[in-house]
Amino acid sequence: MIPYSAAIPARNRVLSVIFSQMADCYRYLGNEERFRAIAYDNVAKTLLNMKEDIIAYNNNLPALDNIRGIGESIAEKIIEFLHTGQVHTFEELKKKVPFELLELMHVNGIGAATLRVLHESLGIRNKEELITALQTHQLEKVKGFGQQKIENLQRALKLYRESKRMLLKDALKIGNDIINCIRKIPGVEQASLAGSLRRKKDTIGDIDIVIEAEPRKRKRIIEQFVKLPTIKRILVKGPTKVSVLLLKGDVQVDCRLVSKDEFGAALLYFTGNKEHNIKLRTLAKERGYKINEYGIFHLKTHRKMAGATEEDMYAFLQMKFIPPEQRLNKGEIEQAVIRK
Repeated sequence: MIPYSAAIPARNRVLSVIFSQMADCYRYLGNEERFRAIAYDNVAKTLLNMKEDIIAYNNNLPALDNIRGIGESIAEKIIEFLHTGQVHTFEELKKKVPFELLELMHVNGIGAATLRVLHESLGIRNKEELITALQTHQLEKVKGFGQQKIENLQRALKLYRESKRMLLKDALKIGNDIINCIRKIPGVEQASLAGSLRRKKDTIGDIDIVIEAEPRKRKRIIEQFVKLPTIKRILVKGPTKVSVLLLKGDVQVDCRLVSKDEFGAALLYFTGNKEHNIKLRTLAKERGYKINEYGIFHLKTHRKMAGATEEDMYAFLQMKFIPPEQRLNKGEIEQAVIRK
C-alpha cells in the first residue's frame, strides 16, 4: 500500500501509485517480468521520497535520467504523465490482467501466483468473485488447492476485510470530504451518503454514495470524479455506477447515479440493511406493489407510484418516515405502519 502523507506533492503521489500498480501487473504476469516489477517498485518509492514536485522535471529527460532508479524508459513515462495525466503502457497493462483482483496481491498468504491460478482456472476477476467461489466450494476443483490452503485463503481474506473497516468518525470525515468534491462537479444536482455509513454503524467497510444527475451529464461527471487526486484506482466504471479505491487507506467508494424521480428510491434501497429492504419489499407486494432502487411500481400496470424522495416512498406505503439509523428490521417497520 502506498503511504498517505499530505507532505508528498500530489503529482508525485498519484504517479507513485501508477508505478506501484504497474509493478503489480508485471508481478502478476510472471517471473520473466520480475525485473520490471522491481524497477517500477523502486521508482514508486523514489517519487514518495522526493521533496520537490515532479513537475519541476517536465520536458527535462536528462535531469530525470540522473535520478537514481529512473532510466530513460521510465523518464519518458513520467513526461507522458505530466503532459497527458496518464501512462499509456499502464492502460495497456490493465487489459492484460484481472486488474481488480490485484488489490489482494499483497495480502499475506495470497500472492501473484495464487491469483494467477484462480483467474486462469475459474475466471475470477475481483475480490467479490473470489469470496463467492469460496462460499460455493469452487476452489475444491482447482489443482493444488487442498483443504488446508483453502482454509488459509479464507482466513487471510477475513483478516483483510476486518483490517479495512474504519471507525464511524473516520469514515464520516472521508465520506463528507468526497461528497463535498462530488457536489462541486458540474451536472451534479444532489449527492448523499448511503449504506452503513448513513445508518451510523460503529465500523464501516466501504462508502456508498447516491448522486442525482441527468443521464446525458453522467458520463462527464464520472470522468471528472475518477480524476480526483484522492483516488488511487478505478474498480468499476459504467453509465450509472462507479467504484474506486482512495489513496488514503485503500477505502472503497461506490457511487450510483440516478435521475431526479429515482433519487429517493435509490437512497432508500442503498441505506437500509438487507433485512429492512426485504421486509419493505414484502409489505409492498402484499399491497399489490413492487419496490426497488428505482421506485414503487404497481404490480399489474407497472405504473410508477413514488420514488423522488424517501418520504414519498414511506408515505405511499402508509408508513411514518423511518430514520436511517433505525433501518435494521428490528420492529421499526411494524411501528411505522399507520393504523387506520
